[in-house]
Amino acid sequence: MDYITKNIANNIQKLRKINKMTQNELANILNYSDKAISKWERGESIPDITTLVFIANVFKVDIDYLTKDHTDKEIEYTQIDAKISIRNLLITIMLCTAVYLIATVFFVYMTINKPNLVSKYWISFVVALPVSSIIVTFYARSTKRWLIALIAVSLFVWGTITTFFLLGAFIYSLSNFWMIFLVGIPIQAAIFIYYFWKRKI
Repeated sequence: MDYITKNIANNIQKLRKINKMTQNELANILNYSDKAISKWERGESIPDITTLVFIANVFKVDIDYLTKDHTDKEIEYTQIDAKISIRNLLITIMLCTAVYLIATVFFVYMTINKPNLVSKYWISFVVALPVSSIIVTFYARSTKRWLIALIAVSLFVWGTITTFFLLGAFIYSLSNFWMIFLVGIPIQAAIFIYYFWKRKI
């Protein structure tokens, strides 16, 4: 058994055990038999590249991680990182929910107290978009999810521009204020270039 096959076998077994998962449970997730899992862990065969990617995603590691030798402590750190990632996701969801809750409370409060201007207060929900996008961006960067970060930053840019447009066009009645959206085009292009360039390096 060559060293890569041995590393894959050891890593699958260690990751499965540290995550308190049986061979049968892992087999059900991967849509394989428990006999196949057993063969992988004994080094008698190895998963194909597509399955290796799937396994890496299940255990929240890179595919390169599965091919290298690791100590038990490094495997444990992987489990801790996965727990931190889940915790960060829950915190992100809670913060975004809080942002829209504040927007809702503001909308309801102002609607009750100043019903004659009710048509303008729904802008609070538009303002909540770039604010929540910032929160999601921090989450994406902390978990190295570049695609989520790209989407979140893009939503921040267009949400901010939309907010200014609505304030200028509807509240202050500024004419031709739609042209502010033209500013977003080069900014969006720069964002795409930055994230795809960063993805390549």
